[in-house]
Order: sequence, then C-alpha cells, then structure tokens
Amino acid sequence: MELAAQIPNLLNGLEWSGCALAMSGSFLVALHNRASRWGWIAYICSNLVWSAFALATGTYGLFVQQLGFTATSLYGLYRHTRYYRELAAHTPTAAAAA
Repeated sequence: MELAAQIPNLLNGLEWSGCALAMSGSFLVALHNRASRWGWIAYICSNLVWSAFALATGTYGLFVQQLGFTATSLYGLYRHTRYYRELAAHTPTAAAAA
C-alpha cells in the first residue's frame, strides 16, 4: 500500500494516542501521590505526539501551544520530583529511629 494512503491512519493514530496519553496524565496527576510523577511523563509524551500531529497537519498554532504545554509539563515534573526528594530528606528512616 502507498504511503499517501496510510497518512490518514497515521494521523488518526497520533490524534488518539495524544488524547489517551493526556487523559492518563490527568488522572495520574490528580492522584497527588508518588504515582503522579508518571502523569507528568504521560503529559510530556502526549505533548510530543500532539507536536508531531500538528507538524504533519500544518496546524502551527497547535504546535506552538504544545511547546508551551511541554515547558509546563517539564516544570511540573521538576517540582514534583523536588517535593518528594525534599520530603524524603526530612523524613527519618526506620534505621535512624531504631
């Protein structure tokens, strides 16, 4: 089959993959626990998929939006990771308590 005939299927796959990753990320971030880290990673993956979709379809406004979302997702992952590292540093371990 010709590549041009596969383009609609590819675009459809990108669209639904981006949607599923974003929804999964939203659910995981909403948990507000250590698993939320994976939500930020899902957001970043979603941003990459949506960026590919935007470039393939020529929707450059969507592409610029995804650049902004990628920046906020990276910042969210950084803050989440920093919070749990600081929490671990200030929490006494079982060995220290014994």
